This record gives sequence, structure tokens and C-alpha cells, in this order.
Amino acid sequence: MSNLAIRNRLTVGNVWQGGAVALFDRDYAGVLLDLGNVTDSSFNQELEATDFRTARSTGTLVTEARPIKRLELPITIKCNAPDPKALDLVLFGNGQAAFSQSSATASTQNITVAALDMWHKIAGFEIANVVVKKASTTAVLGTDYDLDTELGAVKPLTGGMFSVSDTMALTYDLTAITKVENRLQTHIGFVYGEFYLYMVIPPNEGRTTEQVWLRHMAKSRLEPTGNFDFSPDKPAEQSFKITPVPSGDATYPFGYLRQIK
Repeated sequence: MSNLAIRNRLTVGNVWQGGAVALFDRDYAGVLLDLGNVTDSSFNQELEATDFRTARSTGTLVTEARPIKRLELPITIKCNAPDPKALDLVLFGNGQAAFSQSSATASTQNITVAALDMWHKIAGFEIANVVVKKASTTAVLGTDYDLDTELGAVKPLTGGMFSVSDTMALTYDLTAITKVENRLQTHIGFVYGEFYLYMVIPPNEGRTTEQVWLRHMAKSRLEPTGNFDFSPDKPAEQSFKITPVPSGDATYPFGYLRQIK
């Protein structure tokens, strides 16, 4: 378990700053799905003008307003770099299916040039041994066309042998693929499951050794908040609100915040 947060441990100026990861077991299926690195977290607070809890337990009535933290209150986390498969399973449950592509040799396809310097999709991914022709003349890669073998796409180039409406005659091999695909989904409001916030806290002036804390909710409601943010210069990011739900456990009705190391 200790290896889980190694990739999340932030280092600034060669000083380790700690890290955290969020895990969610949708529908209590026993599978911990990785929501990603926790970059920001806030525990909801309440102002309690009269501390009735203290009054009941001690007989002393405290009327000074102060913020309090309680385990039954929601927490909000911001996660980045989630596992796409895990995120999809968390939010949609069965929104993911197997994707497979059979290997093949000497596949052929004719593509009509719709525009120069634009990508045209080939009917496959992870292609190899590509030959592109115009009639019986073999085109030259980099001069007449460009090629993306992972996506499976070909781009006729300006100044090359192809013109708009010409036919690009392709021959290529297909690599066998066995992966997963996400299917289009409707908006999801919230889901229920078991939640873990696994936090590694570094040593400092008051702590001589690393500490590991676990915030656990045996039953919780997870709600995605805001948009799923992605840009080329930073990891994908999603925020969640997690609200504990009474678990029926007399000792830990709303889970616990526990030091485990």
C-alpha cells in the first residue's frame, strides 16, 4: 500500500512535500478505482454558535462561535492525472467495453482526396508497411503525403502528386489490438460507493518521520463538480464532492480519519 502514493509525492527544491491519492469503490464491488492525484482538498466546516455537544457531555455551555469539523460533513477534492478507465468506471459503471482489432496483412483502401494538407482517416489503428499509390505510381512519404501510423491517417501534401478529388490507393498491415473503449454517456449526477483518501505527510519540525493517514467512508455519495479539464500543458483534472452516508456501523457511522503509519 505504501507504494501507492509514491507517484503523488510532491518534491519542491529537493524537499519532499507529501502527497495523496483518492480511491473509490463504486457500488461496493470491492474494486478500488483510482480517481487520481489529490492536488487540493477541503473539509467542509460549520460555525456552531452554541456547542451543544460539549454542553451535553460536560454540562458547560459554550456560546462562542467557532468553526468545527465533523466526519459527517462533506469534503471536496480536486484530482489530476486520473486513470481514464477507472474514472469512467467510477462515473458510469458499465460505460466501458472491450475494443479489439484483428491483425491483417495487405489490407487495401481507396481514399478520395477531400483537401490537401488535411488528415484523411484510414480504416484502422496501429498500421504498418503502408504503401500509397496514385494509379500505378507509388507516392513518396514526406513529399507526396504524410502518415500517422498510430491513429491511422494519411495527409496528401501540397506540391506532391495528389490533387483534390484524386484517389489515394493504400495497402497496409493492421496490428492486433485488445484494449477498451469508452462509450458516449449521458450526464451523471452522483454515484454511491466506498471512499478512501490516502494521504502521506512528510517530516517537518514537529514530525521526525513520515506519517500516513487514511480518511475512509464505508458509504458515501460522490458527485463530480465542474467540468473535466484537460490541456496539453497540464494533466487532466476533475473535482469531486464526497458526502458520507450513515453506514449503520455503531462505531464508525461516518467512517474515520486514521493514522496508519
